[in-house]
Amino acid sequence: MNLGSLKDAGPHAQGTSRGAALLAALVLAEVVSATEATMIYGAMRVLTREFGDPVAVGWSITAFLLVAAGSAAVGSRLGDQYGRRRVLLICLALAGLGSVMSALSSGALGVIAGRAVQGMAGAILPLCFGLVRQHLPANQVPFGVGVVAAAAFVSGGLGFVTGGMIVDHLHWSWIFIVGAATAAIAMPAVLACVPRDTVSAGAREPVDLLGVLLLLPAITAVLLAPTQAKSWGWGDVRVWALLVGGLLMLAAWVRHELRVEAPLIDVRLLGRRQLALANLAVVLLALGPMQSGLTMSSLLQQPVWTGAGLGLSATVAGLVQAPPMVLAVLIGPFCGALALRHGARVPAGLACVLLLVGWAGLLLSHAGLPWVAAMALVKGIGLAAVFAAAPMLIVEASPAERTSETTGVSSVLRHVFNAIGSQVVALMLASSTVSDAAQGPARYPAPEALTLTLGVICVLALAACAVTACLPRRTGVAPADLSPSPIKAATS
Repeated sequence: MNLGSLKDAGPHAQGTSRGAALLAALVLAEVVSATEATMIYGAMRVLTREFGDPVAVGWSITAFLLVAAGSAAVGSRLGDQYGRRRVLLICLALAGLGSVMSALSSGALGVIAGRAVQGMAGAILPLCFGLVRQHLPANQVPFGVGVVAAAAFVSGGLGFVTGGMIVDHLHWSWIFIVGAATAAIAMPAVLACVPRDTVSAGAREPVDLLGVLLLLPAITAVLLAPTQAKSWGWGDVRVWALLVGGLLMLAAWVRHELRVEAPLIDVRLLGRRQLALANLAVVLLALGPMQSGLTMSSLLQQPVWTGAGLGLSATVAGLVQAPPMVLAVLIGPFCGALALRHGARVPAGLACVLLLVGWAGLLLSHAGLPWVAAMALVKGIGLAAVFAAAPMLIVEASPAERTSETTGVSSVLRHVFNAIGSQVVALMLASSTVSDAAQGPARYPAPEALTLTLGVICVLALAACAVTACLPRRTGVAPADLSPSPIKAATS
């Protein structure tokens, strides 16, 4: 449609075109965030060979995760206060800059520094959710959230594949060149398709600097503890010093936020029933049912002689888990339609049930490929639905002017408990191992260890089902029952 015909179109057609353009720009922005988070995994082996230091290469992931978690908490709130479009553009620019830094680096330290700057992309997803809520009509918000969430799920999965393909055929620096190019494409799309911020200077609350100074080190310490436990071990005093110190600082931060007039994060808001239950469900799922990569890799790829593996190649194992990523482009909007009609409680509950059915099916039997593939499909659809429905629950219960803040906090919780959950799963898989000298020196999880892991995951999925069942009933997505604030009025 050309500009002339757009001018002649009715209000509905123009609104539909603007909404579609807005979602397309936000999807592009989220592709930047998701691919920068996952493409690096495809290059780990090559980077280890290049730099000869697996610990330093591991820090290229850790640095990104630490900054991404802080960015999701602080950057999303700054977007609510000072304009989400403005902060989104800054995050995209910094993510692109970090990609360029890593691409031009010839040593591990330069790559790590670039990855840390890339971590500013952590705020992109909650900012996109806030922009959907801000600029789409209320009856289109669930669909928009579903589309953006589906884009995050699909592009994150494709990032693994793309990163591997790039390092197989090109120099490793190309994974960062592709990241920079994606950011360079997304920025003009956001400039052209996302309406300008209209937050007035008088509506801005002062930044809670003490809240920032307390929160960022707390998140870093709590997230760093399980991450470093991989190399230090859980018996190392440094791991527990980080964990306990981070929790104490987090408690101090909560106390401060409850007392300050303009808090960085409204802790009382997070105590609302729906927000609290939604975040509890995210925590339970992150600890277990979301740990598909590590668990399924053991089940699908380890040798058949171990009694707990199917002996598939990495390529075939990837194909077994690929269908949900393809279906996610439909699952996200479908969850949005359910949320609009029945409230986000329904797709969230359905997602948890699918995860429980899939993991329980694997617990009952994991000896044949057809059955394993079917259960992987069921739980994969459930996981895609969780990624769409969880932010819908948050958006549904949040004041419009704090949408990015509340979805950002949920993102931080998912990051932290994903890190803890990966260590819990790794410990359970290592609780009992088998080896065969004739097959080589490697040790693999024994059948009992796999059964234990699947059992604990099922218990956590069942707990998440119970939590979603306790969510308040709603008839659709509507703004939270708060009167408009000056910020909300200024951004309408």
